[in-house]
Amino acid sequence: MLGLQVTPPQFPALGSSLPVAILFLLHIAIAEFSVGVITLAAAMEWRAALTGDARAARYARAAANSYYLVFSLGATFAVFAVVLLIGLWGNEFGRLINVFIPLVAFAFGLFLVLTPMLAVYRNSFGRIGPRAHASLGAAVALVQTLFVVLIVSLDAYLITPFHGGLLESALDPPYIPLLIHRLIGNVSWTALFLAGYAAIKLHRSADGEERGFQAWAAWVNLRIGLVTALLMPVEGYALMLVLNNSQQGFFNNLVSGSTAWLMVLQEAFVAVVLVGGNVALIAEQRGSANGEGRDTIGLVAVGVSLAGMVVAALPSSVLPSGAETVRFVGLGAALVVTAVHLALRWHRRPIPAGDIAASALTLGRRALVTVGAFSLLTALLMGVIKESARGSYAVYGELTQAQAQQQFTPSGSLYP
Repeated sequence: MLGLQVTPPQFPALGSSLPVAILFLLHIAIAEFSVGVITLAAAMEWRAALTGDARAARYARAAANSYYLVFSLGATFAVFAVVLLIGLWGNEFGRLINVFIPLVAFAFGLFLVLTPMLAVYRNSFGRIGPRAHASLGAAVALVQTLFVVLIVSLDAYLITPFHGGLLESALDPPYIPLLIHRLIGNVSWTALFLAGYAAIKLHRSADGEERGFQAWAAWVNLRIGLVTALLMPVEGYALMLVLNNSQQGFFNNLVSGSTAWLMVLQEAFVAVVLVGGNVALIAEQRGSANGEGRDTIGLVAVGVSLAGMVVAALPSSVLPSGAETVRFVGLGAALVVTAVHLALRWHRRPIPAGDIAASALTLGRRALVTVGAFSLLTALLMGVIKESARGSYAVYGELTQAQAQQQFTPSGSLYP
């Protein structure tokens, strides 16, 4: 309390916004990866427990270990960010924490349960029954996901500060679409990122068994990442409809205000993900070392997805008045053709890595690495857009950024 009533300083040289933004972006990248990778680990371990698939079991163990290794790092960046938030944005922090005291206490109290669960889970692979261990992994993923379910309430409140508290905040209009978008996105970009990582491991390995596993890991991660990526624009459109009806000013900033150029940039990033995903699908099935055939379906998918996303990313200054629908047509065409291409490739097992032509392996690796990198950038850009669209507000329509940096001076009735 005393700390919040000290006159907030300015961070040297960088100002008050940039240091907090950098730390929160680092935290968000690691936190979203954590949620995505433990979800994938739990799903793969259940697949291994039910089918005996050794590759799925190895995948689950590696994913769980990754989650274990970055678990504390994400929290560390969050602590640094919150310390800066308290010091530089004391009024905003004080107000928000008083609105969300029950939620914050419960959400962060989950880590008192999650931390020992994770330690037991990570160190008990092969020591307890497969289904019992898979159940423990599912419980870890559930508790981690519950934290996201709670913390998204803060995001929704910053846009529509209508409801606060532990449960009432879920009534804020953007809450449900924001939550669904976050949960799908965590899995999507994490899987695509892991697909790129597997492609690099495949390239660097000379062991036949290791190359076989990494080829399979890239194959399965690409499919998981793409199918979830295809859902995100649809869910994002639903979110835009909600914002249009509940917070018109915020919506206008997104589509025609100071943040509109970031939306165009986001479309360009999504274009790289979709087109690159189609290229990767071509590469994994592209002929053997004895000869390569023309992949008409794949080439059509790449061409249509590229053309569609170019149209979707056109700025308003290029489009005739009233022709905004053209963007949705372009985006829809790119999504549909990618979905069809993915469905046609879904059950086809990849050609063994040793039988694929070197040019196809190189093409696939570059495509997967590019898709993985841009999927991460897209996820981070979405967070930047959400913050930027509030304009001069820290809490939209209620607390300006200038007010947010002032001293926190609660009413006398708040703290008797």
